[in-house]
Amino acid sequence: MSKKQQILQLLLDGKPHSKEELIPITHRFSAAVESLRKDDGYDIETVRVAHNVYVYQMALAKRA
Repeated sequence: MSKKQQILQLLLDGKPHSKEELIPITHRFSAAVESLRKDDGYDIETVRVAHNVYVYQMALAKRA
């Protein structure tokens, strides 16, 4: 399973995930998230939870 697929599997639970959860999969998690957004059409939200602290969360539905 590719790193991108591993990130996708994690995000598909619909829960917010911090960079600390994504970095063990790949340090380049932001590139995988961006590819899932642009190339595969997934609606992945980046939510600011504190100063310089963000979580990544899959929206409920895949974009058309």
